[in-house]
Amino acid sequence: MAGTGVRSLLQRVKRLEAAGVAPKSPFDVAYGSMDAFAGQLQAGINAGTLDQIDMPVVLACIRRWHDEGVYGLWQHNRIWELS
Repeated sequence: MAGTGVRSLLQRVKRLEAAGVAPKSPFDVAYGSMDAFAGQLQAGINAGTLDQIDMPVVLACIRRWHDEGVYGLWQHNRIWELS
């Protein structure tokens, strides 16, 4: 009976540790890394298919969102912790 309690406790600890790990960024999932995404955006800017004035600003915002890990907070209703 004690073995069951220990296993249950270990499973709970494992779940808690997994919950504390930040989820992967959507850009990491879709493009492999933020730098790969930025490279594709820059290629579009250089080719003239993306606006050369607005897109660098948008990319800077996305990069900050990515670096700060904000993308995962809304899923856990924690976005207000940043204010």
